[in-house]
Amino acid sequence: MTLETFFTQLNANSLPIAVLVFAAPWVVWVLCDWIPGQWEEPFLLSLNIALATVSIVLWAGYLAYASNTAGWQAVVKQADMFLLLLPPYYFLSSIWVARQRMPLSRVPAFRTLQGIGLLAGVYLALSWLSRRVYVVFFSYMPFSTFLWILAGLLGVAYIGYRIIFGDPPKYPPET
Repeated sequence: MTLETFFTQLNANSLPIAVLVFAAPWVVWVLCDWIPGQWEEPFLLSLNIALATVSIVLWAGYLAYASNTAGWQAVVKQADMFLLLLPPYYFLSSIWVARQRMPLSRVPAFRTLQGIGLLAGVYLALSWLSRRVYVVFFSYMPFSTFLWILAGLLGVAYIGYRIIFGDPPKYPPET
């Protein structure tokens, strides 16, 4: 199955998918009320946030693919606008539901999402810097300043890595 076939199937079955995506955060809310527990509730909230993140990634992939191949005019003319608005709604409502149920620091998927977000931001900043590093760039900025910026970006990436794979850093430190 290619991505084009996948997105065509999504568009062909838009109504059942839209109903499922629209109802998912609220179904998780009800399930968390019915099945409260030490590990069940964080698991359900993590699963919901993970599915919302997958939908956002697919949404961004579709927009990148469609805009690069046919342009934004074709996306506006051909795409189902309701389906285009659902992934951001699903993501934001899933975060809101999780925040209402418990502190987000107790939801493992949210910590992972924070770390991945930091790593992605550092990657984008480094890729932007790598395209802009010319002799002209260093005529405006000393090389030592560039190295400090690079070290700061790598430090932020390390914090993101620690959030994903280790204990999250405490900000502010507990006393």
